Amino acid sequence: MKSFRIPLYIVCLFVAFSVSPFGIFAQEESTDPVAEVTVEETLEEEVSSSNALVEKLRGSGKTGIALFAISIIGFSFAFERVFNLRKSRITPAGLAGKADKLWNNGDIEGIKKLAAASHSTLGRVIVEIVEHRDSPRPDVTTMAGDVASREMRYHLQWAYPLAVVATISPLLGLFGTVYGMIGAFESVALAGEMGDPSIMAGDISFALITTALGLVIAVPALSCYHFFRIRTNMLALGLEEQLSHLISRWFKPASATSEQGE
Repeated sequence: MKSFRIPLYIVCLFVAFSVSPFGIFAQEESTDPVAEVTVEETLEEEVSSSNALVEKLRGSGKTGIALFAISIIGFSFAFERVFNLRKSRITPAGLAGKADKLWNNGDIEGIKKLAAASHSTLGRVIVEIVEHRDSPRPDVTTMAGDVASREMRYHLQWAYPLAVVATISPLLGLFGTVYGMIGAFESVALAGEMGDPSIMAGDISFALITTALGLVIAVPALSCYHFFRIRTNMLALGLEEQLSHLISRWFKPASATSEQGE
């Protein structure tokens, strides 16, 4: 939870600044009547356009509410990935080098404290390696690989909800389209031969708005999902490289050990 506090503070400050009255103060300082009229007309146009957008969103009905809820879920998971899928959480800079120096000095407890204080995937794997340092090298390699792969699968699972959002959103939009077209044809059937074709406008508008909302939500969600998958794989490669380097330095092959003994 601590990792969310700073981002939340940043978002709150951004929102507070965006609604702050600095812009209003700047407008009040203007003494040109023509400029004031222009600013008022611009504000009126912006308000009218925003009101029209709100009315269109209200016209999407319960389907629009469901799409809005899904978009909030997708944004929440994307926000969580941005601040938790970082290199400092996987392979902090300098951790492997410091652990290697402590290993050469024989400071096992120092390695454990250093790795635990990093709160990272590499740190947890290093602790696992140190605790099983008396085991054969193949067993240590297997245990380290299991811990690392489990940690990276955990990160992939946190990105998976974005794929779910990207899949459900267009389907809900399509449902709204079908529902709106059914309502349009029912309106025409009830009106009969003398009916006004404009009576279909509301249902067709509902159908198109839900389709657009579904696509607007799905495209960014799918893009974020693939971005976080690629980033997770890149961080996993870096983790594997550092672990291979540490294990090769800390655990010499059996053949090399026997040659040194001879």
